[in-house]
Amino acid sequence: VFEVRGWDIENKIILRPEQAVLGDKVTVPTLDGQVLMTVPPDSHSGQKLRLKGKGLPRKEGGRGDQYVRVEIDIPRQLGKEEKELYRKLMSISKK
Repeated sequence: VFEVRGWDIENKIILRPEQAVLGDKVTVPTLDGQVLMTVPPDSHSGQKLRLKGKGLPRKEGGRGDQYVRVEIDIPRQLGKEEKELYRKLMSISKK
């Protein structure tokens, strides 16, 4: 689930396009259990969000951070109304 980078750890979350554009609150696994993380509006694929102090314990005290890498995925099955909304969005974007 996690990749270790020194005292920091990294994992990924998969968001739907509307979550990335509008922002959302999502549940993310940490070493201490699940936490609710705020995804800011206008997030993009590859962006890393930081959960301060959620990484590995340091010998001198404190903890590293956890970085959550954003990936955006389009659902495999979209309904008729959803596809129509994407068509409208495409026509607006081309203006």
